[in-house]
Amino acid sequence: MIETNKSIVTPKWLKIKETFEQNTNGSKEYGSNFEIGGEFDILCSEFIDLLAQITMKFGFKCKVEGVDMDLWKDRVWVVYEKAGLLEPIAWKMEKLDEKSFEDLLMEDEAWSKNKDEEEFELDIDSLEVEIDLNEELV
Repeated sequence: MIETNKSIVTPKWLKIKETFEQNTNGSKEYGSNFEIGGEFDILCSEFIDLLAQITMKFGFKCKVEGVDMDLWKDRVWVVYEKAGLLEPIAWKMEKLDEKSFEDLLMEDEAWSKNKDEEEFELDIDSLEVEIDLNEELV
């Protein structure tokens, strides 16, 4: 098995994860956990920019350092949201006014469990590309 060089994306992700774990106050409310435009916000933004460059060059179904691109994107989205750096989304705020947050979570979980997986059949293996980040991105 070929050893994957994890020298670019993985260290950046580990820095984000470590910074979050050491400095979070637990609030997801916009601007109340990490400073908007602060060091952590900049770290996340740079990571998102890197993922965007990789996606533009290699496509959205590539693997980076042995990890699916979708997983990298999910990771940064979740930490960005948990850090309180994601501005409230208007349609979500309207729904929250109408329903409780717990009701929305239950709906999301029910949809996830009941979705028709056959609807999404696709030969993913034919679309995946392993990339070497030692190549130039631009």
